[in-house]
Amino acid sequence: MAMSLQGKVTRRTFGKAAIALAATMTWTSIGWAQDLSGEISVWTWKTPGEGLKAAVPAFNKKYPNVKVTIEDVGNPAIWDKITTGMAAGGIGLPDIMNIGIDYMGNYVETFPDGLVDLNALGAKDLAGKFPTGVWASGSGADGKVYGIPYEANTAGFFYRKDLFDKAGIDISKIETWDDMLKAGVTLKQQTGVPMFGTDKAATRQEASNLWQLLAAQQGSFFFDAKGDIAMNDAAGVRALTIMKQANDAGIMADIPGGWDSTIKQVKGEIGVAVLPVASWMAGVIRAQAPDMKGKWAVRRPPAVESGGLTAAVTGATYLSINAQSANKDAAWAFINFALGTLEGQKLVYGGGGLFPGYKPLIESADFVAPDPYYDGEKVNQLFVDELAQKTPAINFTGDYAQALKAYMDAQTQVLLKGADPKQALDAAATLVAGQTGRKIKQ
Repeated sequence: MAMSLQGKVTRRTFGKAAIALAATMTWTSIGWAQDLSGEISVWTWKTPGEGLKAAVPAFNKKYPNVKVTIEDVGNPAIWDKITTGMAAGGIGLPDIMNIGIDYMGNYVETFPDGLVDLNALGAKDLAGKFPTGVWASGSGADGKVYGIPYEANTAGFFYRKDLFDKAGIDISKIETWDDMLKAGVTLKQQTGVPMFGTDKAATRQEASNLWQLLAAQQGSFFFDAKGDIAMNDAAGVRALTIMKQANDAGIMADIPGGWDSTIKQVKGEIGVAVLPVASWMAGVIRAQAPDMKGKWAVRRPPAVESGGLTAAVTGATYLSINAQSANKDAAWAFINFALGTLEGQKLVYGGGGLFPGYKPLIESADFVAPDPYYDGEKVNQLFVDELAQKTPAINFTGDYAQALKAYMDAQTQVLLKGADPKQALDAAATLVAGQTGRKIKQ
């Protein structure tokens, strides 16, 4: 039976089609499926919760004696609740937790016995079915696997095609960020619209997103693989220098952070020509700005240096199991079904629409069908191709919050006061070293 996403098929109808397909399939699960019993709870938030709920009915056909409760704990409330529960030795925590890539390292470092090593339950069999970098970011340096990837967000480079056309710029010829900055000057002269926008006072976490993208494209981040501070290495300095160049050229607008501001940019109410945002933005633009159909397009981000990466993993979430769970086998059975099978992944994607990392799904013809909103462009194919690039694992560590704060203060000094990027980042790295005891990368 072949399914098609052509025409007006949506994620919701994709999910319904998957359910219909599931009814014709024969389950070849492990022998104890019918005997497995108990109750398991899952902590998540609204959109990922909708995806997981969509998989429960089919899961219960295979495991009729397992009751699954999906709880919308809220985001960011979930992070404090998980932290509090882990500090209490796992008391009060659910069986399964939806954990963000930026919190995973902190939980693993601070509470090394708080999460189950999923290798013991069968995670090794799934390793090759997810992009290497995304999988590695849910694992420890010792090879233990603490989470199975739920969503995998790559870098999206959304741009106003109508503005680029008006300025006479062929974006397909832009290969590097230096090329993009030059194009930004021309576009501003021809249309009056700045290329980028950011919250220069860095009042919100997302103000660091552009720097994180630029650093990741060069294989760097706040910390390296060993946990040493790396924000002031050559890649980090180059990233902030690109931002300073855009700011000095007058093509980076000062736009307050927050969701409302983002939506205004999407709708064209706040003028910007480019939104370098993660892959999930494709659906947001489509849903929030139907009148902008044909005006927004998407491509991979330009390389920092010619021939460099045009991809980056900009975020991911995972499903992990509480080490104190009384129903680890049942918890794993649900995770494995929802995220480790094509049937489950189709249902989860159909219910929530978050970009998955499961290769058998994202490499299927249906998943990469043309998107009418983007003039028939295969938007998902673009993001799948990014995941295929050898993007490095991102090491957030347990000190991400301190590094983020120090970096954003440095960025503010550079964008608002004209500080030198290297000096600002050196000072930030020194501050984090003093706060955390970590070494600065040499």
